[in-house]
Amino acid sequence: MEAVFKAMYYAYSGISLTLAVAIFVLAAIGLVQLVTTRDDAFMVIDREKQNWLMLMGGAVALSVLSFFVAIELLWIIAAVIVGIYWQDVRPAIRDVLGNAGGSW
Repeated sequence: MEAVFKAMYYAYSGISLTLAVAIFVLAAIGLVQLVTTRDDAFMVIDREKQNWLMLMGGAVALSVLSFFVAIELLWIIAAVIVGIYWQDVRPAIRDVLGNAGGSW
């Protein structure tokens, strides 16, 4: 029975680590995209670039901290921030920048 609990613990730890790494990668990519995005694109979608830079920087910091501290709430908070960015902010910016050249 002890072997079953150990196997479950290792599986849970592996899944948790995999999710934390995925959140870190998505947060880092999002932060790089935020830094390289023009400021006026955020004004068009009624968002503040500085706020999202702080949020994504915090998400990167929380995801890195979750590797060293055994508090899973850290990467879960980072996952919520990253999810909002990738599902709400990034598509709006992509639409704005995609139409920046105008269309006939």
